[in-house]
Amino acid sequence: MLKESHFEPPWWLKNRHLQTFWAPLAPRLPLPKMVRQRLELSDGDFIDMDWVNPERDAPTVVLLHGLEGDINSPYLRRMLFQIEQRRWRGVLVYWRGCSGEDNRLDKTYHSGRSDDLDEVIAEIHASKAPDKLFVAGYSLGANVLLKWLGEQQDKAQIDAGCAVSTPFNLSICADSIDQGFSKIYKYFLLNSMKKRIVRKFPEHRLLELLNLSPRDVMAINSFREFDNRVTSFLNEFEDADDYYRTASSIYYIGTIKKPALVIHAADDPFMSPEIIPREDQLPDSLELLISEYGGHVGFVASPGSKGVSFYLEETILGYFDPFL
Repeated sequence: MLKESHFEPPWWLKNRHLQTFWAPLAPRLPLPKMVRQRLELSDGDFIDMDWVNPERDAPTVVLLHGLEGDINSPYLRRMLFQIEQRRWRGVLVYWRGCSGEDNRLDKTYHSGRSDDLDEVIAEIHASKAPDKLFVAGYSLGANVLLKWLGEQQDKAQIDAGCAVSTPFNLSICADSIDQGFSKIYKYFLLNSMKKRIVRKFPEHRLLELLNLSPRDVMAINSFREFDNRVTSFLNEFEDADDYYRTASSIYYIGTIKKPALVIHAADDPFMSPEIIPREDQLPDSLELLISEYGGHVGFVASPGSKGVSFYLEETILGYFDPFL
Protein backbone atom coordinates (compact mmCIF):
# COMPACT_ATOMS: atom_id res chain seq x y z
CA MET A 1 0.00 0.00 0.00
CA LEU A 2 1.04 3.61 -0.51
CA LYS A 3 1.95 5.61 2.60
CA GLU A 4 2.28 9.34 3.08
CA SER A 5 5.88 10.47 3.47
CA HIS A 6 6.70 12.98 6.18
CA PHE A 7 10.16 13.76 4.79
CA GLU A 8 10.64 17.50 4.27
CA PRO A 9 14.09 18.91 3.48
CA PRO A 10 15.13 22.51 4.19
CA TRP A 11 14.12 24.88 1.41
CA TRP A 12 17.72 25.19 0.26
CA LEU A 13 18.19 21.39 0.05
CA LYS A 14 15.24 20.49 -2.17
CA ASN A 15 17.36 20.05 -5.29
CA ARG A 16 17.70 16.33 -6.06
CA HIS A 17 21.40 16.60 -6.86
CA LEU A 18 22.15 18.49 -3.63
CA GLN A 19 20.28 15.76 -1.74
CA THR A 20 22.36 13.09 -3.46
CA PHE A 21 25.70 14.89 -3.07
CA TRP A 22 25.24 16.18 0.48
CA ALA A 23 25.86 12.99 2.45
CA PRO A 24 29.17 12.06 0.73
CA LEU A 25 30.46 15.58 1.38
CA ALA A 26 29.44 15.64 5.06
CA PRO A 27 31.95 14.68 7.79
CA ARG A 28 32.19 10.91 8.29
CA LEU A 29 30.84 9.37 11.45
CA PRO A 30 33.24 7.20 13.45
CA LEU A 31 32.93 3.49 12.80
CA PRO A 32 32.14 1.10 15.64
CA LYS A 33 34.46 -1.85 16.22
CA MET A 34 33.97 -4.33 13.37
CA VAL A 35 34.70 -8.06 13.20
CA ARG A 36 35.14 -9.63 9.75
CA GLN A 37 33.70 -12.99 8.74
CA ARG A 38 34.26 -14.79 5.44
CA LEU A 39 31.36 -16.83 4.12
CA GLU A 40 32.32 -19.60 1.71
CA LEU A 41 29.62 -19.85 -0.96
CA SER A 42 28.29 -23.08 -2.43
CA ASP A 43 29.77 -22.33 -5.88
CA GLY A 44 33.33 -21.97 -4.51
CA ASP A 45 33.38 -18.19 -4.25
CA PHE A 46 33.20 -16.13 -1.05
CA ILE A 47 31.52 -13.14 0.51
CA ASP A 48 32.97 -11.04 3.34
CA MET A 49 30.83 -9.59 6.13
CA ASP A 50 31.69 -7.00 8.80
CA TRP A 51 29.89 -7.43 12.14
CA VAL A 52 29.00 -4.95 14.86
CA ASN A 53 28.43 -6.60 18.27
CA PRO A 54 28.65 -10.12 16.74
CA GLU A 55 28.30 -11.93 20.06
CA ARG A 56 25.49 -9.79 21.42
CA ASP A 57 22.09 -11.49 21.73
CA ALA A 58 20.11 -8.65 20.20
CA PRO A 59 17.98 -7.75 17.18
CA THR A 60 20.12 -8.19 14.08
CA VAL A 61 20.16 -5.93 11.01
CA VAL A 62 21.73 -7.04 7.71
CA LEU A 63 22.93 -4.17 5.49
CA LEU A 64 23.16 -4.56 1.70
CA HIS A 65 25.16 -1.88 -0.08
CA GLY A 66 24.54 -0.30 -3.46
CA LEU A 67 26.53 -0.22 -6.68
CA GLU A 68 30.26 0.13 -5.89
CA GLY A 69 29.43 0.70 -2.22
CA ASP A 70 31.62 -0.20 0.75
CA ILE A 71 32.30 0.67 4.39
CA ASN A 72 32.99 4.29 3.39
CA SER A 73 29.49 4.80 1.94
CA PRO A 74 27.85 7.47 4.16
CA TYR A 75 24.50 5.68 4.40
CA LEU A 76 26.23 2.55 5.74
CA ARG A 77 28.35 4.43 8.27
CA ARG A 78 25.26 6.27 9.55
CA MET A 79 23.32 3.03 9.91
CA LEU A 80 26.18 1.19 11.63
CA PHE A 81 26.52 4.13 14.02
CA GLN A 82 22.81 3.97 14.88
CA ILE A 83 22.90 0.17 15.32
CA GLU A 84 25.79 0.55 17.76
CA GLN A 85 23.96 3.31 19.62
CA ARG A 86 21.02 0.96 20.11
CA ARG A 87 23.35 -1.86 21.14
CA TRP A 88 21.86 -4.04 18.43
CA ARG A 89 23.79 -6.51 16.30
CA GLY A 90 24.53 -5.49 12.71
CA VAL A 91 26.32 -6.95 9.71
CA LEU A 92 27.45 -5.26 6.52
CA VAL A 93 27.44 -7.72 3.63
CA TYR A 94 29.95 -6.99 0.86
CA TRP A 95 28.90 -8.25 -2.54
CA ARG A 96 31.45 -10.35 -4.42
CA GLY A 97 34.69 -8.46 -4.93
CA CYS A 98 33.65 -5.39 -2.90
CA SER A 99 35.46 -6.08 0.40
CA GLY A 100 38.90 -5.02 -0.81
CA GLU A 101 39.82 -8.42 -2.26
CA ASP A 102 38.84 -9.78 -5.67
CA ASN A 103 36.45 -12.71 -5.57
CA ARG A 104 37.77 -16.05 -6.82
CA LEU A 105 35.42 -16.81 -9.70
CA ASP A 106 34.93 -15.03 -12.98
CA LYS A 107 31.43 -14.08 -11.82
CA THR A 108 30.70 -10.55 -10.62
CA TYR A 109 28.17 -9.08 -8.25
CA HIS A 110 25.07 -7.63 -9.91
CA SER A 111 21.53 -6.42 -9.21
CA GLY A 112 20.01 -9.89 -9.30
CA ARG A 113 22.29 -11.82 -6.91
CA SER A 114 19.47 -13.00 -4.65
CA ASP A 115 21.11 -16.44 -4.46
CA ASP A 116 24.02 -14.89 -2.56
CA LEU A 117 21.63 -13.17 -0.16
CA ASP A 118 19.89 -16.49 0.42
CA GLU A 119 23.18 -18.06 1.53
CA VAL A 120 23.97 -15.08 3.76
CA ILE A 121 20.62 -15.33 5.55
CA ALA A 122 21.01 -19.09 6.00
CA GLU A 123 24.51 -18.61 7.48
CA ILE A 124 23.32 -15.95 9.92
CA HIS A 125 20.55 -18.23 11.19
CA ALA A 126 22.98 -21.13 11.51
CA SER A 127 25.76 -19.24 13.32
CA LYS A 128 23.94 -16.52 15.25
CA ALA A 129 20.37 -17.84 15.70
CA PRO A 130 18.90 -14.31 15.91
CA ASP A 131 15.55 -13.92 17.64
CA LYS A 132 14.72 -11.06 15.27
CA LEU A 133 16.35 -10.58 11.86
CA PHE A 134 15.90 -7.54 9.62
CA VAL A 135 17.44 -6.55 6.28
CA ALA A 136 18.00 -3.04 4.91
CA GLY A 137 19.07 -2.75 1.27
CA TYR A 138 20.16 0.35 -0.59
CA SER A 139 19.90 0.93 -4.36
CA LEU A 140 21.34 -2.25 -5.95
CA GLY A 141 21.08 -3.94 -2.54
CA ALA A 142 17.44 -2.85 -2.32
CA ASN A 143 16.72 -4.49 -5.68
CA VAL A 144 18.38 -7.72 -4.55
CA LEU A 145 16.37 -7.70 -1.32
CA LEU A 146 12.98 -7.20 -3.00
CA LYS A 147 13.78 -9.81 -5.66
CA TRP A 148 14.76 -12.30 -2.93
CA LEU A 149 11.63 -11.57 -0.90
CA GLY A 150 9.46 -12.13 -3.98
CA GLU A 151 11.21 -15.40 -4.78
CA GLN A 152 11.15 -16.76 -1.25
CA GLN A 153 7.65 -15.53 -0.34
CA ASP A 154 6.64 -17.15 2.99
CA LYS A 155 9.98 -18.99 3.17
CA ALA A 156 12.00 -15.77 3.56
CA GLN A 157 13.67 -16.18 6.96
CA ILE A 158 13.51 -12.57 8.11
CA ASP A 159 11.03 -10.61 10.19
CA ALA A 160 10.96 -7.52 7.98
CA GLY A 161 12.92 -5.70 5.29
CA CYS A 162 13.45 -2.16 4.07
CA ALA A 163 14.49 -1.09 0.57
CA VAL A 164 15.84 2.40 -0.15
CA SER A 165 16.08 4.03 -3.59
CA THR A 166 15.31 0.83 -5.48
CA PRO A 167 16.01 0.62 -9.25
CA PHE A 168 12.83 -1.41 -9.81
CA ASN A 169 13.25 -1.57 -13.60
CA LEU A 170 16.92 -1.91 -14.53
CA SER A 171 16.37 -1.31 -18.23
CA ILE A 172 14.70 2.06 -17.67
CA CYS A 173 17.28 3.01 -15.05
CA ALA A 174 20.19 2.18 -17.37
CA ASP A 175 18.82 4.71 -19.85
CA SER A 176 17.69 7.34 -17.30
CA ILE A 177 21.15 7.76 -15.77
CA ASP A 178 22.54 8.42 -19.25
CA GLN A 179 20.61 11.68 -19.61
CA GLY A 180 21.32 15.28 -18.58
CA PHE A 181 23.22 16.04 -15.38
CA SER A 182 22.74 12.43 -14.23
CA LYS A 183 25.58 11.51 -16.59
CA ILE A 184 27.99 12.64 -13.87
CA TYR A 185 26.81 9.74 -11.66
CA LYS A 186 27.11 7.40 -14.60
CA TYR A 187 30.68 8.54 -15.21
CA PHE A 188 31.88 7.89 -11.66
CA LEU A 189 30.06 4.58 -11.15
CA LEU A 190 30.80 3.18 -14.59
CA ASN A 191 34.45 4.19 -14.41
CA SER A 192 34.78 2.38 -11.07
CA MET A 193 33.14 -0.75 -12.50
CA LYS A 194 35.38 -0.76 -15.58
CA LYS A 195 38.51 -0.35 -13.47
CA ARG A 196 37.38 -3.22 -11.26
CA ILE A 197 37.13 -5.54 -14.28
CA VAL A 198 40.47 -4.47 -15.76
CA ARG A 199 42.15 -4.88 -12.36
CA LYS A 200 40.65 -8.32 -11.77
CA PHE A 201 41.39 -9.95 -15.12
CA PRO A 202 44.76 -10.11 -16.91
CA GLU A 203 44.60 -9.01 -20.54
CA HIS A 204 44.73 -12.56 -21.94
CA ARG A 205 41.85 -13.58 -19.64
CA LEU A 206 39.75 -10.61 -20.72
CA LEU A 207 40.23 -11.56 -24.34
CA GLU A 208 39.38 -15.17 -23.59
CA LEU A 209 36.24 -14.43 -21.58
CA LEU A 210 34.84 -11.33 -23.26
CA ASN A 211 36.84 -10.86 -26.44
CA LEU A 212 37.73 -7.41 -25.07
CA SER A 213 41.06 -5.76 -24.37
CA PRO A 214 41.53 -3.52 -21.31
CA ARG A 215 41.29 -0.55 -23.66
CA ASP A 216 37.99 -1.88 -25.04
CA VAL A 217 36.59 -2.18 -21.51
CA MET A 218 37.65 1.33 -20.56
CA ALA A 219 36.04 2.67 -23.75
CA ILE A 220 32.57 1.40 -22.76
CA ASN A 221 30.35 4.45 -22.41
CA SER A 222 27.03 3.34 -20.88
CA PHE A 223 25.59 0.94 -18.32
CA ARG A 224 23.64 -0.82 -21.04
CA GLU A 225 26.80 -1.40 -23.07
CA PHE A 226 28.68 -2.58 -19.96
CA ASP A 227 25.90 -4.99 -19.03
CA ASN A 228 25.66 -6.21 -22.62
CA ARG A 229 29.39 -6.81 -23.07
CA VAL A 230 30.55 -7.64 -19.52
CA THR A 231 27.87 -8.38 -16.91
CA SER A 232 25.79 -10.68 -19.10
CA PHE A 233 28.74 -12.74 -20.34
CA LEU A 234 30.33 -13.21 -16.92
CA ASN A 235 27.06 -14.16 -15.24
CA GLU A 236 25.36 -16.44 -17.77
CA PHE A 237 22.77 -14.02 -19.17
CA GLU A 238 22.12 -13.90 -22.91
CA ASP A 239 22.55 -10.13 -23.08
CA ALA A 240 21.70 -6.95 -21.18
CA ASP A 241 17.99 -7.29 -21.92
CA ASP A 242 17.94 -10.82 -20.49
CA TYR A 243 19.80 -9.60 -17.40
CA TYR A 244 17.40 -6.70 -16.89
CA ARG A 245 14.33 -8.93 -17.29
CA THR A 246 15.70 -11.55 -14.91
CA ALA A 247 17.04 -9.21 -12.23
CA SER A 248 14.57 -6.30 -12.04
CA SER A 249 12.64 -6.41 -8.77
CA ILE A 250 9.48 -4.96 -10.35
CA TYR A 251 8.74 -8.48 -11.63
CA TYR A 252 8.95 -9.98 -8.12
CA ILE A 253 7.35 -7.52 -5.71
CA GLY A 254 3.82 -8.83 -6.33
CA THR A 255 4.62 -12.12 -4.56
CA ILE A 256 6.30 -10.65 -1.45
CA LYS A 257 4.73 -12.10 1.70
CA LYS A 258 6.99 -10.82 4.49
CA PRO A 259 6.56 -7.22 5.76
CA ALA A 260 8.65 -4.73 3.81
CA LEU A 261 8.97 -0.95 3.58
CA VAL A 262 10.15 0.81 0.42
CA ILE A 263 11.52 4.35 0.79
CA HIS A 264 11.80 6.21 -2.50
CA ALA A 265 12.12 9.78 -3.78
CA ALA A 266 10.21 10.81 -6.88
CA ASP A 267 13.13 13.09 -7.85
CA ASP A 268 15.79 10.33 -7.70
CA PRO A 269 18.36 11.41 -10.35
CA PHE A 270 19.47 7.82 -10.96
CA MET A 271 16.10 6.81 -12.35
CA SER A 272 12.83 7.96 -13.88
CA PRO A 273 9.62 8.34 -11.81
CA GLU A 274 7.95 5.92 -14.22
CA ILE A 275 9.70 3.00 -12.52
CA ILE A 276 7.79 3.56 -9.25
CA PRO A 277 5.29 0.71 -8.82
CA ARG A 278 1.59 1.47 -9.07
CA GLU A 279 -0.59 0.78 -6.06
CA ASP A 280 -2.25 -2.14 -7.84
CA GLN A 281 1.19 -3.77 -8.20
CA LEU A 282 1.83 -3.78 -4.45
CA PRO A 283 1.06 -6.78 -2.22
CA ASP A 284 -0.56 -6.17 1.16
CA SER A 285 2.75 -6.89 2.89
CA LEU A 286 4.63 -4.06 1.16
CA GLU A 287 4.41 -0.39 2.17
CA LEU A 288 5.61 2.18 -0.38
CA LEU A 289 6.74 5.50 1.08
CA ILE A 290 7.18 8.06 -1.71
CA SER A 291 8.51 11.55 -1.03
CA GLU A 292 8.63 14.44 -3.47
CA TYR A 293 12.26 15.15 -2.60
CA GLY A 294 15.20 13.10 -1.39
CA GLY A 295 17.46 12.35 -4.35
CA HIS A 296 19.27 9.01 -4.45
CA VAL A 297 19.86 7.59 -0.94
CA GLY A 298 19.87 11.20 0.24
CA PHE A 299 16.88 12.18 2.38
CA VAL A 300 18.82 14.89 4.22
CA ALA A 301 16.20 16.45 6.48
CA SER A 302 18.38 18.69 8.62
CA PRO A 303 22.16 18.60 8.22
CA GLY A 304 22.84 20.04 11.68
CA SER A 305 26.15 21.30 12.97
CA LYS A 306 28.02 18.12 11.96
CA GLY A 307 26.40 17.72 8.56
CA VAL A 308 24.57 14.57 9.71
CA SER A 309 20.92 13.66 9.14
CA PHE A 310 19.37 10.49 10.50
CA TYR A 311 15.99 10.58 8.72
CA LEU A 312 16.66 7.36 6.81
CA GLU A 313 18.05 5.49 9.79
CA GLU A 314 15.26 6.61 12.12
CA THR A 315 12.62 5.67 9.54
CA ILE A 316 14.13 2.24 8.87
CA LEU A 317 14.73 1.33 12.51
CA GLY A 318 11.37 2.83 13.47
CA TYR A 319 9.75 0.48 10.96
CA PHE A 320 11.57 -2.50 12.49
CA ASP A 321 10.75 -1.58 16.12
CA PRO A 322 7.16 -2.92 16.23
CA PHE A 323 8.40 -6.38 15.24
CA LEU A 324 10.44 -6.72 18.44
